Amino acid sequence: MKNESNYAIKYEAYIYRGASIGKIDTAIGAGGFNGKTALEIIQSEGLKPESGRIAKNATVHVTCGYGGKIAIRYYMIGLHTDYTDELRNFQVLDVVKFIQPYPEEIEIIINKNKKEQEEKERLREEKKERLEYSRRVYAELMDAKTSAAEREAEREAKERKEAEDIRRKCSSLSKFMCSAADTPKKRCPYCGEWYCNYHYDVNNNRVGTGGHVCGK
Repeated sequence: MKNESNYAIKYEAYIYRGASIGKIDTAIGAGGFNGKTALEIIQSEGLKPESGRIAKNATVHVTCGYGGKIAIRYYMIGLHTDYTDELRNFQVLDVVKFIQPYPEEIEIIINKNKKEQEEKERLREEKKERLEYSRRVYAELMDAKTSAAEREAEREAKERKEAEDIRRKCSSLSKFMCSAADTPKKRCPYCGEWYCNYHYDVNNNRVGTGGHVCGK
């Protein structure tokens, strides 16, 4: 294989063998043999490539056996971005030449690579934006869920406290004057005892209605 271009060449050479040779001969006889057909045969047979690199204006040899049929694909480093899906097919004694593309062809390839790169960047940005949006929505949902859970916990705690306050007994000795039993009891900040609404207010002078006497 001769590299007659100003680009280093990276290549993959697939040597046909066994059942793949019969498939190739059938494809050739049917007039349906091309690079895409070659790739399909290679993939179906699981053929492994011999990979290598050819410096610019250099030559390498690939040894072929099993009937001397070989498929080659390549790309020019610094010009192409990857192998193409198409392959070129050769016989054992063929000389494969890699020719320098015309300037117009190089310009087309470079423009194509640029557009493909821009499209990849666009898709990456879209993926990044979608990911950020998903994360933001998830965070908002989790915050809402947490807030709802916190509100529910506060509500349950309040209900438990109210129920507990209702179950408490008024500390006043005048039980017959107490507010209804189902009203919450309140704790006196001075004596620390619990009283119903009627007896809650402090009344150390023993004058007035309701209240209780405490040593504030």
